[in-house]
Amino acid sequence: MEGTFRSVRLFNRLFRKPLNVTSYRSVTGVTGTAVKEEVNTELLNSFNRDIKNGGAVPVFRRALLFPTRVALQDEFGIYTYAGLYQAASVLSAEISAQLVGETERTIAYMCNNDASHVIVQWAIWMSGNIAVPLTPLHPPDMLKYFLSDSFASLVVCTQEYEKVLRPITLDVSKPLLITGRDKEITAQLYQPNTSFLKPKAEDQLPDVGRSNEWYGSSDALIIYTSGTTSKPKGVVWTHNMLQTQISSLHSAWQYGANDVVLHTLPLHHIHGQLNSMLSSLAAGARIRMLPSFASHAVWSRLLGMGEREEAKVTVFHGVPAMYARLVADHERMFADARTQHYVRATLASRMRLMCAGSAPLPATLFTKWEEISGMRLLERFGMSEVGMALSNPYRPVEGRTVASVGVPLPGISARIARTREDTDEVEPLVTVETPMPETQISLDRLGLHTSKDFFVESDSFDWQPPTVTKHKEVEDDVFQGELLIKGPAVFTRYWNRAPQLNSKDFTSDGWFRTGDTASYGDGKFKILGRTSVDIIKTSGYKVSALQVESAILEHPHIADVAILGIEDNNYGEIVSCVAVLKEGTKLSLKELKDVAGKKLAPYQLPRTLLVIDQMPRNAMGKLDKKEIRRLFGKQLGLAK
Repeated sequence: MEGTFRSVRLFNRLFRKPLNVTSYRSVTGVTGTAVKEEVNTELLNSFNRDIKNGGAVPVFRRALLFPTRVALQDEFGIYTYAGLYQAASVLSAEISAQLVGETERTIAYMCNNDASHVIVQWAIWMSGNIAVPLTPLHPPDMLKYFLSDSFASLVVCTQEYEKVLRPITLDVSKPLLITGRDKEITAQLYQPNTSFLKPKAEDQLPDVGRSNEWYGSSDALIIYTSGTTSKPKGVVWTHNMLQTQISSLHSAWQYGANDVVLHTLPLHHIHGQLNSMLSSLAAGARIRMLPSFASHAVWSRLLGMGEREEAKVTVFHGVPAMYARLVADHERMFADARTQHYVRATLASRMRLMCAGSAPLPATLFTKWEEISGMRLLERFGMSEVGMALSNPYRPVEGRTVASVGVPLPGISARIARTREDTDEVEPLVTVETPMPETQISLDRLGLHTSKDFFVESDSFDWQPPTVTKHKEVEDDVFQGELLIKGPAVFTRYWNRAPQLNSKDFTSDGWFRTGDTASYGDGKFKILGRTSVDIIKTSGYKVSALQVESAILEHPHIADVAILGIEDNNYGEIVSCVAVLKEGTKLSLKELKDVAGKKLAPYQLPRTLLVIDQMPRNAMGKLDKKEIRRLFGKQLGLAK
């Protein structure tokens, strides 16, 4: 502990340079007392000049704009932006020493969903290197693959994961740096209103890291794909891509410094990294981080049980499987009408935004959640390669429609195209483009008011309507084909793989081929499924597995379902159903077809049914159809 206090005293000595304070407002501090929130307008203007000149301001550096605000609360404590920043700056020095000052190296890291993840990630960026998040959910062979494929120069982990990573790093000859709980303790101690560490008037956070110009042309993050159709590939995210995506989400979903974001998503995926964590921290918001998703804990936080007013949740990002669990437990936990009314009234009055993504949202779940919470879920579409690409509107709420993923987010262009069978060329049908977001930082837009002299005047802070270009005319004005995405926040390459134009990943003119079949009509996109997995060709028809799954989920006995196409000599493929039943129920194929037949055409109905105990899903809650096919493919073929 003595070493921790020595480090804290060092932070205070480093913390001495006059602030250029133009304005401030009163906010509630960690202990509930009012503290001054200082706005360094000279720094803000400097950041915006750098952005205008092509630079990127990493999330850790934006912390300098609101050091006294609470950034994060986990199961161990409460952390200000200054506290996280200081702890990360110390760790970054240790990382630089390990790499002898080298930069632009890949550094893999494994941490819990708590402050340690932010500290380690920021430290990697401060040292000028590339972060590769890992998860203990992956088996040793997969972790070994990630370390080898990413050419990791160093592996960082917290103490609880040393036993997991030590034998792996020894096996692949990678150095391992263990970071202790002292970093989080240091971050907790550094509070703006504690008498022990009360900053002096001339104190200021030391600026660390490279220049914003340097970050503007450097890689930031490698996110590995789930590998449902091939080996996982590392998607390269640059600091500029992250900056553009964050600006896009701030514009579209109106993140602000007064948000309290409940975070339960895994952090080795772009959904948890971008939507819940980085966009929140870039806005000066407060993250309430849970170690993992647990329905009872999420309900407690959503209802604000035992929380101060300033710590009550306003934003939640989840996957459909999470909402399904919350719905199931709602029926069990809140049985009487009076309690249900309280739950609905509390969520409807307090929550600002609840998003769903990473897997299709069934219509029944969409409707049920609105019924019990008073909140209409905002469904969006994203991928590791494109971040968030399509979204239903934030306003008006009535514009959020089931089975739709809306229109392109700011700075994104989306296209429906088809492949010409004679030449294998991709032919555009319709292109929908949304103007770029404003990437400069406006604290006014985030709810942190500055002098009007420092407000960035721009209409592009708002989510502008898209422009639509029809390349072909179709009879019903509904375009269907492969979904292509393009924009400055879309990745340009996989790590350790040579980029190829006009490949299965990109068209010759630079559009990313998502591999998803989608439709565009009535001003909205709909995702019909993976072109190679969820579009089943049977008896001359194309069947959307997602559409069939959505209909079958309405059966009162069905708890979970996966629809696959199984090869058949007569039909090409047959529609096959793998299902998990609700406890104490039974179901035959005929009974299933009798109910599903009310929503589906005869050619869409399953020809086989296999009942199993548990459905294989990946860490993000997506159906792992590759694993389902491996485990049950033979049984499905015989289950006619």
